[in-house]
Amino acid sequence: MSPALLRAPVTTVLGYVETWRAPDLRHPVLDQDRLNRRYRQLLAVGLVLVASLVGLWKLDRDASSWRDETVSYAVAKRTSGELWLLVQNIDAVHGLYYFLAHLALGVWDDGVLTLRVLSVLGTVTAVLGVYAIGTRLGDPATGFLAGVAFLCVPQVQFYAQEARSYALVSAAVVWATWFFVRVLQDRRRRWWVGYAGLLLLGGWLHVFSLLVILAHAVTLWHDGHLRRLGRRWLVVVAFVGCAVAPLAVVSAGQASAQLDWLGRPSFQDWLGFVVPAAVAAALGVVLRRHEAGEARAVTLSTLGVPLLIVPAGFLLTVSLAQPWYVDRYVLYCMSGLALVVGQALRHWQRILRVEAVAERRRRKLYATAAVAFALFSALGPWYWQMRSAASRTDTVESYWGLTVTVPGDPEAVLFQPARRRVWVLARPAAFGPLDDIALEQTPAASGTLYGVEASPDVIRQRMLRHREINVLRDRPGQPLDNTPAEITKRAVLRRHYQLCWVIPVNGGESAIFIRRDTAATNPLCTPGRDIYS
Repeated sequence: MSPALLRAPVTTVLGYVETWRAPDLRHPVLDQDRLNRRYRQLLAVGLVLVASLVGLWKLDRDASSWRDETVSYAVAKRTSGELWLLVQNIDAVHGLYYFLAHLALGVWDDGVLTLRVLSVLGTVTAVLGVYAIGTRLGDPATGFLAGVAFLCVPQVQFYAQEARSYALVSAAVVWATWFFVRVLQDRRRRWWVGYAGLLLLGGWLHVFSLLVILAHAVTLWHDGHLRRLGRRWLVVVAFVGCAVAPLAVVSAGQASAQLDWLGRPSFQDWLGFVVPAAVAAALGVVLRRHEAGEARAVTLSTLGVPLLIVPAGFLLTVSLAQPWYVDRYVLYCMSGLALVVGQALRHWQRILRVEAVAERRRRKLYATAAVAFALFSALGPWYWQMRSAASRTDTVESYWGLTVTVPGDPEAVLFQPARRRVWVLARPAAFGPLDDIALEQTPAASGTLYGVEASPDVIRQRMLRHREINVLRDRPGQPLDNTPAEITKRAVLRRHYQLCWVIPVNGGESAIFIRRDTAATNPLCTPGRDIYS
């Protein structure tokens, strides 16, 4: 290649850099605006790159997936008609996500990896939203630090690599909050329209996203905007509520069947709420004294603290009577913590900058480095572990090869409980033809997640036809379902079969039961043999 060809791009880049760095003295104001714009763009691009790299790092999770992700993939592979049938029976709260996942798989189908990429995109979008809010209410550096803080929240990284809807919900809520800020600063119609549109999108992605409205109400009240904007805000809230009401009504009717596995909030749930809330509230009190602007102006603390505390606190309180709380349902609350932490970091940066005594500055820098190192030491291993197959409740791929099927003689399989049928839904070809003893109607045909099982009498008759049954089930110690079908499965196995071999895997096990009248001649059932060997 000739030197001239090499020189041309280098000259172009250097010329651009000089243009960016050297002010145009003839138009100092225009030049400063251009520099500020490029500075904001540079920080935004940096955040996108960092968030994307963190999200894509070990995204395949050692080629593993778990049951909830398998549900997302198996449902998204259904036709539009089958999706519509499903949401009429169950999981309507995730209906829009399933439709978006269906479209994504139509473009590129690489299993759950495709759906995880959707979550990475949602997380990147949410990080940019946090940056935009921090920049709007502070400065670009504050926005950048808040975006990094949001990305560093363990729950955010966890669900950034999850083939579920929660990262997309967070993106919708964060940008709805950005439009809310614009509404408080500028009452033009387009900000109201954007606010309503993003709330509507979030509500249809997950109904609990609308709990953010309670946080916005607290900010309106605290900053004295209720009298000025209360009427318009209530009109928007009423419109969004009416638009999401059909989904909320259907989801409430399905909640008993969908959330029956939930218990009341545990001590760990309360601890996971109280500690961040206390930190954010304390930082908010300290930072409130240093926030510039008018006394009634919206600030990062008056926006972020309610955003962290109110939706999650409300759902936790309701769950004392009606268990509905799971931290991922209000994942977007962590954006409130990130905004307050970003502002605190920016304030600390200013303190270091103006410190005149060199020795004090050095001690503060050492203390800052020590805290950063301690946080990295505590969270770093967790970030690594969450990208391993063991980080989830189970591993669907660990069941591949646990069924033995020969041509013309499919293996008899029983799922305990029935919802564990999810283990075979995403990749049925990996199991070969199976004789699913209890199944009456497939998930897709019945418009359900796990299919419809036969009556207890039919299940009993089918089970007794087989000398050997491979039971794919939860590990011992898990809560037992007390439906008639599950009670029948346990009773028949206990009375007529002998457990002879168990293969434990991540999140469950394959248990081989041999009928008692043939167990004496089966080598698997040799007296004294370790069934786990």
